[in-house]
Amino acid sequence: MKVSGPKPLNVAWFLNGTKLKSSKNRKVTYSSTQGEAKLLVMEADADDAGEYKFEVSNASGEISQTCTVTVICKYSSLDFNLSIKPASIL
Repeated sequence: MKVSGPKPLNVAWFLNGTKLKSSKNRKVTYSSTQGEAKLLVMEADADDAGEYKFEVSNASGEISQTCTVTVICKYSSLDFNLSIKPASIL
């Protein structure tokens, strides 16, 4: 997202109301010199679905943008190699 306005600017990303921070699965960045904020989600799973909110604020006020993200999980087939013992029914 491109952001501009009187500095300092405070930028934040939220998922379902919880503020996001960088982690092994997410990268949250903001470059004040380029005026660019990014949220990168690597290998999204069902926990990454929901309402995302991007918020920018400064002394003049606050503005935000929201969107809903749906994650469709694809599962590969599973192979089972089971040995079944013979049985007799009386």
